[in-house]
Order: sequence, then C-alpha cells, then structure tokens
Amino acid sequence: MLEVKTDAPYDLQVEHYHGNPLAVRTNKPRLSWKYRGHITDSQEVEMEIIRKMPGQEATIETIETEPVNNVLFPWPSEPLASREQVSVRVRLDGDDGNTSWSEALKFEVGILEYWDLLGKFVGPTWYEGKSDHRHLPLIRTEFNLKAEPVYARLYLSALGLVEGNVNGKKIGEDILTPGWTCYDDRLECWVYDLTDDLNSGKNALGFYLGDGWYRGRVGFKGGKANYYGDKIGVYAQLEITYSDGSTDEIVSNSDDDQWKAAKGPITQSDLCEGEDYDAHLEQPGWDEPNFDDSNWSPVAEIPYDKRRMEFPILPPVRANLENKSLSIKKIGERDGKTDWQIDFGQNCTQRIKLHVTNAKDGDVIELQHAEVLEKNGRLSTRPLRRGQQIDRYTSNGKPAYFEAKFATHGFRYAEIHGWRGELTANDFEAKVYFSDMEQTGWFESSNNRVNRLNENALWSMRSNFVSLPTDCPQRDERLGWTGDISLFSPTAAYFYDVEGFLSSWLQDVAHEQKRIGTVPFYVPFIPFAEWTEPQAIAIWGDSSILVPWAIYTASGDKELLAEQFPAGKAWIDEVKGYLSDDGVWDRRPPYLLGQLGDWLDPSAPADDPVKAMTAKNLVATAFYARSCDLFVKIAHELHDEETELEYAKLARHVRIGFQHRFFNDKGIMTSDTQCAYALAITFGLVDDDPELKEFAGHRLALLVRRSHGKISTGFAGTPYILPALTETGHMDEAYSLFLSDKNPSWMYQVKMGGTTTWERWDSMLPDGSVNPGVMTSFNHYSLGSVADWIHATVGGLKPLTPGWHKFEVAPRPGGGITSAKAAHTTPYGKASVDWSLEGGNLKVKVTVPYGTSAQLDILGHDTITLTDGIHEETFKYQV
Repeated sequence: MLEVKTDAPYDLQVEHYHGNPLAVRTNKPRLSWKYRGHITDSQEVEMEIIRKMPGQEATIETIETEPVNNVLFPWPSEPLASREQVSVRVRLDGDDGNTSWSEALKFEVGILEYWDLLGKFVGPTWYEGKSDHRHLPLIRTEFNLKAEPVYARLYLSALGLVEGNVNGKKIGEDILTPGWTCYDDRLECWVYDLTDDLNSGKNALGFYLGDGWYRGRVGFKGGKANYYGDKIGVYAQLEITYSDGSTDEIVSNSDDDQWKAAKGPITQSDLCEGEDYDAHLEQPGWDEPNFDDSNWSPVAEIPYDKRRMEFPILPPVRANLENKSLSIKKIGERDGKTDWQIDFGQNCTQRIKLHVTNAKDGDVIELQHAEVLEKNGRLSTRPLRRGQQIDRYTSNGKPAYFEAKFATHGFRYAEIHGWRGELTANDFEAKVYFSDMEQTGWFESSNNRVNRLNENALWSMRSNFVSLPTDCPQRDERLGWTGDISLFSPTAAYFYDVEGFLSSWLQDVAHEQKRIGTVPFYVPFIPFAEWTEPQAIAIWGDSSILVPWAIYTASGDKELLAEQFPAGKAWIDEVKGYLSDDGVWDRRPPYLLGQLGDWLDPSAPADDPVKAMTAKNLVATAFYARSCDLFVKIAHELHDEETELEYAKLARHVRIGFQHRFFNDKGIMTSDTQCAYALAITFGLVDDDPELKEFAGHRLALLVRRSHGKISTGFAGTPYILPALTETGHMDEAYSLFLSDKNPSWMYQVKMGGTTTWERWDSMLPDGSVNPGVMTSFNHYSLGSVADWIHATVGGLKPLTPGWHKFEVAPRPGGGITSAKAAHTTPYGKASVDWSLEGGNLKVKVTVPYGTSAQLDILGHDTITLTDGIHEETFKYQV
C-alpha cells in the first residue's frame, strides 16, 4: 500500500446539498465530510459550529466525535430556527497534532412555518384569454431602504415561471424557476442573497413571468394548456436586516400600489414550441428605480395555499457547460438576408445566446433547432411534432443579446434565418442547461467507441435531468416517465449525485400514486390521449421501489428510504391483488393498454412498439418479483422485521410461480428470448436451482450467438442482458454483443454518429434517413442503462453495500480492451480503479477511501480485501 499523508477534511455537506445552501428545509440537518489518506484509531474529529440570527451576535460551539461519523452525522446541537445562519468546519486531532481546519460549510435554514410566508402571488389584471400563446407580463415594484443592508434574502416563487432582476441586474443564475412539481400538492420557493445588490435609498425589483408547465401547453397529441390554472403570478418576499438590528420587509401584495404590471417584450413562450421576443416592446429601466410606471396596471392576487410552498432539496437548473460550433455554413439568401446552419457537435438541452449587431428595425431573426439532419442536409423537424423549437427575435434596430427565457431546446443543429451579413462564432454561444448536480462518476477505456457510448449515456442524462427526470428534451413530450428512470436510476446515481434531485421527484410520485390509486405512467401526471386512465404497468409502476433503492445504494441514507417506504408498500400491495393463484401477474383491472412489456423491442413494428417478442405477463411477473425482493431488503434495512418476514413469503411465492409458469421441463422458457432469460438470471429467479440457472445462461448465450451481434431486447431486457451473460460466465458473448456495430446494437448508434442515446435502436436508419415512426427521439437515456455494466464490468467498479461502505473491484477484460479507468465519488470519498493488460499481466491500481473497504476480485485468483489507501497489484491473467 502506498502511504498518503492525511490532510484537512474536505467537502463538507449539509444533507444532500452541495455548496452553501440558503434554505435547508429541516431544523436538524445532518452533516457529512470526507478525508484524504489514512485515519488512525487515535484520532478524533473536532467540529466548530457558529450560529447566528441575522443582525445578532454569533455563538460558537465545539463538538467532538469519532472519525467514522463523517457520513450523515446527526445534528449535534440544539434545533435551528427559521433563517438561522450556520458555519461549520472540522479538523482531525491526534497524537501527531491537529490537521488544519476544513473549508467552512455555510448554510441557512429556510422559513419553517408557512405563516411566516407573508406575500401573495400577484399577476396582471388584464384579460389574457383561455388559450396558450399569451403575451407575457412584467411585474415590478420600487421601495426605499434607510441604509445599506447587512442581510437581504429574497424568497421567490411563481405560478408559472419567473426570472427576477434587482436594480437592473439578473438575480441568480437559475432558469425555469420554480421548476415542475405537482402544483396541487407542493410548489418550490427559491432563495437568493441580495445583500450586495441593494442600496441605501431607492431600489427596484422586476420580474419576467412565463407560462411554463403551470398554464402553458404541456404534452403530446395536442397537449393541454391551463392544466393547473389560467393565471400566472410571482411570489416575492424580501427580508432586510440593517447593521443596527432593525428590519424591513418587501412582499408581493395586490393591495400595495407599488406593485404593478405591464405587457413585456415576450409576446408568447412555449416550453416546446419556442419563444417570440419583440424588442420594440422593451421598456428600458423598467427594473430600476425612478422608472415612470404611471401607465402600468395594478396587480391582482392569484389565490394559492401557501401551506403547499416548500424549499427545494433538488439543485436549480443552470447553464453548466457551453458548446462551441463545429461548423457554420450558408444555406440560403433572400431579401438581403442570409440563412445559416450551425453544427454544435453535441446533441443536448441547450439554448443559443445570439449577439444581434447588424439587424435593421423590423427584422425578424428566427432560430430553429433539431437533433439531426435529413439526408438533404436540412433540419429533421418531423420527429419534433408540435414542439418545433423555434425562437423569434424582432429587432428594433439596436444591438442586443437575445436568448429565450422560458423555453429550452434539445438539439445539435440550428438554423438561423433572416441574418444580415456574415455569421461567425463570435455572434453566438450555446449554453448547456441541466439541474446543477455534482458529477460523481467517470469512465475511460482504450476503446474510443466504448468511451463515446458512455459519454452518450451521460449526455442523455444531462439533457433529461432538467427539474425532473424526463424522457426526452426535444419533442412535444418531455414528461417524467416512470419506466425510463426505473431502469436508468443506477446509472444516474453513478454519474451524478442524484439524491436530492430524484428524492424531490419521488415526492410527486408518492403524491400522484395516492391521488390516483396507482403509480402513473409519468409524474407529474396529466391525462393525454390513450394515456388518460392510469393503470398498473410493470417497470413504470416499479419506479416506486427501484428508484428509492438506487438512491439508497448510492447514498446509504435510510431517511430517504423510509420516506418512500409507504409508496413502495402500496405498489406491492396493489399488484398482489392482480396475481393469479400461482403468483403470476396475469390479471389486471379493466383498462385499454395492458402491459407494455419489453417496450421498443427491435422486432416490434415501428408504429406499434408494444408488440414485443417476450410475453408481457412474463416481463410483468419478473419485475414484480424483483420489486418484492427489494422491498424485503428495504424492510430489513429499516429494521421492520414483521414486514420483512411477511413479504419474503410473497417474494418466494412469485418466484416459484415464475419458474413453474415460464419454464418447461427441459428448461426452455415459454418466451425463448434474450429478454426472458436475462430477467430470469439477473433478478435471481433461478438462483435456487443451480442447474436451471446454468442452462438459462447457456441458452441466453446461444440466442446471442444466433443473433450474430444484433440486440433483441427493448426497455425491459436491455439493462440486464449483459449482466446476465457476465453472471453466468459468458464473457465472450457479452463482449461480442456489446461491441457489435450491426443494426440494432449499442455501437450502431455510435457508428452512425450519435452523441446521445437514442429512443429506438434504429432512430436513424443505415442509409442515414430518420426512422419513420411517430416516436423517434435521438435523446432518451433508457438504452444508455448499459453504462451501469460498463462501469461495473469493463471498469470493474460497483457497490456491494448501500452507500459504498463496501465495494467491488472486479474488472473483466475482454473484446480487445486493454485498459480502463473507473472512478466514483462515494459518500466517503473517491473510489477508483485503473487497470491495464500487458503481456499476460493485469496491473490494477485501486483507491479505497477511509470508511470503506474493497473486494478485489480477479478471475483465477483469490479475492483480496483492501482497506483505505492506494493499492497496486499485478496478476497473471488470460483473457
């Protein structure tokens, strides 16, 4: 083992927030921190906690604890009060003296009692109509401060979407505030520090409002507008503290004649269709003091129960990356203006910020966005359906910057129409937007195609983790489909710290499940077309078990697990009523769709993706068995022995029923498909019969060989086929299938130039044309769940116990891959493996953070237990 010097503890966190949050939603938050290097038994942790209320003196408290308490350490002091400000730092002490202090973690507590939310939601008073595409309003107010504040916090929310300005400057970096939740149950309130933005004397607040999900048109097949309400409004509560301890409050209020509204320059905005902006309607200085708003209208109150307001546990949506253009080419000219096409090289959720310098008064510049090009070289817009992703800027003849405020687009390519003169890279930038999570997982190998595939899955996650986990970021859908995240959540939890993000969404899953009586197809749920009547569907409904378990596996947080326990139990109990006497799920309540099964099986017709080769009741029963097994584990982790014993019997009953119903006496499954065997093996449904499991592995390998490198699974089977082959020792078949670039396969998408994971295996056909199916997306993360196998098997890194307290290092080289690196930031620190294969020797370097241990498992050698530190080993290895 290599010696590593112990430095100061690092990465202090409160709950699952990153950075210094301004509105923790609990008065007893848990604390976490990490160590570098080896910690000895003689060392202790000294924690310094500084607490203060705004404008008051601070108190300092010192706590001592053991080093092993560094993950989700219970709040060690008296409960905190609303608005209380906290600074925490830690250091190690011991026989060799103290380390230096960690960097301080600073956080504040949100408003814990709803009656302290003093404002009202206010919006325009004029008639806006009942349809969408409405002219969007501006809201403003002015106020006087007697001195510069020493503390200023703005509590901001909206019915609709809001972007705020203070004294002419944008507030924060967030977009799409407050995000999409089940507004009938909860609405997020975000907090901003305006201390340095306010002056003694006159100040002004200004707010753009957008329709967003609240009243904008949402969904496919025409969608629905005004689902939550037909009036939008802003909630603002600005709390001021001066150096003498006195305070001021400025709150949104329809009874205050300082709050006014006017129509702004955004003449219509739709999340999917795009945004129109008319610079002629700008009112310079509207968000600054001393603006003449005498012709502005009073505001009206929009009723909303403030008991439903809460402070978010998920990160805000922000511009986290930027894409540069790969090419800019002229595609046409007309009326002295030029049309241009830009290739940004990467498909993702992004927006163009355009620097308009040479437009004439009245010029309309149009930006249209698409994921891919048709064979004729122009944008492929048919798959977008209603969501045409077109932004329009009408110039007043003055230089300006334009970027849509209340729409986002999924694209790689964009066309700009109506531009005067040359278009250069200096005239625009593309900002990449997604929820501001912290990346926790990395992978790299000697095979560039494998690296690209892994990156594709990562980019699809980024594109679809925008306020909630959606299915796609481009067409007129963008819904929180429960099936996609059921399958992808383990991969997501490797790539990013998703505890806060997914736990927030699961609150809505539990709400909709209780309201509707089952887990719906997507959350938040709005009825559309054939998806109008929610129904119990395997995989989609299993999200109430699979997603919480993935979060728990990544974090080890039993509180998050316990919060979702009732919803998981409700799902298990509901489906138990649909089982036949033998434990097979082949009964169902009356509904139209039935099970979706192995959705988008590549053998299914392009216009009927539900027609998969694998029997739907087989898929449903397999996933229910998996959920039952996990629910038993959840009960065990929560020390609920009675529930554990009761549901262990149910799990066994379903497992036995699965074997009896879906295997014949020769071991052949009734659906003799890759999907069927993959589920049976990976879900442990044949573990109690070693001979049957061995036969199932051989049969699966045979089916893979017969497929000649073509994948035959859809949603249900794809995440599990390579793990099943690996578990049963068929690595040659696993790598052959994984690395094949035949259509359909993972590498086919890479070969065809994909930069994200596609919805269909063949979203683009071999001749370069776009799949004619009405569901054709080039940015769905479900099939990217293969990245979980990449990290665990090619990289060789996966957790063995919740929170990565124990993890496995078990690379399985194959397919000509000669080296790989995998790393994941666990709750204890970064775990990593770096291996290379040269001349029959496998060299492995492993980093084990303090608080964890690793099982180093190399084929042909005894398993080695590694403790914290950096380890290097060499093994004789034959692929």
